[in-house]
Amino acid sequence: MGGTVSRPRSQRRAVDREWHRGLTRDGVVAEALRILDDEGRDSLTMRRLATALGIEAASLYAHVRSKDDLVDAVLDSVLDLVPLPPEGPDARTALVGGFRGYRATLVAHPNVVLLMTERARSSGAQFRLAGRSIELLESVGLSNRAAVDAHVTLIAYSLGFILQEVSRPASLPPGVTPSATVQRTLKTLAERSVDERFDVGLELILDGVGVPNA
Repeated sequence: MGGTVSRPRSQRRAVDREWHRGLTRDGVVAEALRILDDEGRDSLTMRRLATALGIEAASLYAHVRSKDDLVDAVLDSVLDLVPLPPEGPDARTALVGGFRGYRATLVAHPNVVLLMTERARSSGAQFRLAGRSIELLESVGLSNRAAVDAHVTLIAYSLGFILQEVSRPASLPPGVTPSATVQRTLKTLAERSVDERFDVGLELILDGVGVPNA
């Protein structure tokens, strides 16, 4: 007789246990990030993730405490990819390079940017980046108070710029006729690439807080 032969329940459980030995929290988080990148934030559910991993949804809770824990881990996994500014005598160049790396990493994961703006939280990944930025700012003579203020401003600027970059429409809405001022503004904006605009903003902030050029 044809048909599928069903394994006894005890054998199925043994196979499941064997397979789950290869599943780690990092693997769960990596697959969640893939779903977020490829399918969008609405697709990142515990059921969808479990299906992608070939397990039951309940098995995920051996690796993450909750959906919030999963999302926080995904955010940290992306922030962990941001390269730290290198050691060297030129703090300003290191800071610009560091924030360029921050932007490049986040722009590669647009849905992560949108989630970051909704979740007020602190983590080791954030402290790793903030600590290096403040060290560089203090290395040029800024007090801790001034370095903290400068870092907060740099992060707010960078995240706001990135958020516009990944979510703003590329053109004016249909039927909108811009004023002469807006037309001049759009023409001026087009004279610089997005990368150049980002760098100009960084330089303005660093000028303002007194970080010297090499």
